[in-house]
Amino acid sequence: DFWSIAGAPRGGEPIPRKYPSDEHGTDILSGTTVKSGEAYCVVRATGVHTEIGKGQADIMADRQSASVSVFEQRVMVIVNILIALAVVDTVMIILVQGLARDGFRSDEKKTLLTALSILIAAIPIALPLVLNVTLAIGAYHMATEHHAIVTRMSALQDIASMDVLCSDKTGTLTTARMSINLDLIWPASESGFEKVLGLSAWRSLTPEQSLKEQQKSLLLMAVMSSNADKKDDAIDGAVLRAYDKAVQDWGQDFAQSKAAYEQLSLTGFNPEVKRTVATVTCGGRKIIVAKGLATKVLDTSAGGKDSGDLQWKCADCEDPGFSEMVSKKDAELSSQGYKTLAVAAGLEGQPMYFLGLLPMIDPPRFDTAITIQRLMQAGVEVKMITGDHLNIAKETARLVGLATNILPGDMTREASHTRDELIRQAGGFAQVLPRDKRECVLALQRSYNLVVGMTGDGVND
Repeated sequence: DFWSIAGAPRGGEPIPRKYPSDEHGTDILSGTTVKSGEAYCVVRATGVHTEIGKGQADIMADRQSASVSVFEQRVMVIVNILIALAVVDTVMIILVQGLARDGFRSDEKKTLLTALSILIAAIPIALPLVLNVTLAIGAYHMATEHHAIVTRMSALQDIASMDVLCSDKTGTLTTARMSINLDLIWPASESGFEKVLGLSAWRSLTPEQSLKEQQKSLLLMAVMSSNADKKDDAIDGAVLRAYDKAVQDWGQDFAQSKAAYEQLSLTGFNPEVKRTVATVTCGGRKIIVAKGLATKVLDTSAGGKDSGDLQWKCADCEDPGFSEMVSKKDAELSSQGYKTLAVAAGLEGQPMYFLGLLPMIDPPRFDTAITIQRLMQAGVEVKMITGDHLNIAKETARLVGLATNILPGDMTREASHTRDELIRQAGGFAQVLPRDKRECVLALQRSYNLVVGMTGDGVND
């Protein structure tokens, strides 16, 4: 059977992957979640021998070593300077008071006590206690006022000296919920809307109005081929949330148009057929609506015939250049960081027509751009390190104001001076494994003596 594997807990990708496949192979990494499918598997590695286990083992080894914060190091430098000055002062007192002024002859005890008192006074005996109490008060305020739990005092000290912040993407910079960009919904052609949905009145409208009506119908067909009870599903949830937002943006007329349709049956998504198929009624007519991967919605035999009950090739494919136009638009949206959802529809027993594409992306949190701007103003450089796709990482970086020179994660795996320079200059890395994040942090620390922070919602972060 084909498996649908969610990699969000390990790498951050919000859309499940298909296994086995030419793109992802057959090896399923530990820490991922099986969303659907049944199969017998061979366990090839466990514990510290897995990808996530290696990362955790390295981090635990790091934590077992003594951790001295940058703040403590700088305090010790000042303390050492003061002690050195006290030693010099003590030596000068002994030389001047004891020898030059014959202090040893008249009152040697007073001379030695004066020198010794200066030397003892220079040692800050209460400094560790004062620092710990102050930091404990700070940790209390962090927890009560900012809802941040301090697990190590050295981290609380270092955060004030941080030079670079490495951040995960999914769930940290973004909402971890796929969202459809309503303005970028792309209707492919008018033929399907006219012949299947019976919509031709917009020919008298302006091009902008006509486009808006087609976008509404395209989104409506996507809603009718979704399961209203699967609001937590990555795809159906995105479609249902887009419908709710469209009702707010486009008015109640859009909600009333949905009332004219009724869903009779729905065949859910599986990684083999890569589409959902629904039967809906409207005005006594039965309409077949499909949504899913563009190539499989356009022609179900693409990549080989699958086990779907309904097989078709959209009538639009007979038009010269139509398939190439859809592929080009799909590639264009993908290059901008969007995942696409294709929709087709046809009357029962009649040809299917390709309606268009819905672009989806995991949107940034409402305060991400402001937070990053404040960090940069404070002199902290921010790098994005994510397990998601490269194009998606670049688009997210553009949306939140980060550098867009994001590089593939495999470029961090061969240790060298060139690799370290690459990590220093890059705006971030995509498609990384758990241990790649640690390598980025260590390279910045060891090669450039930087104080590095790491933030994210994953176990590896």
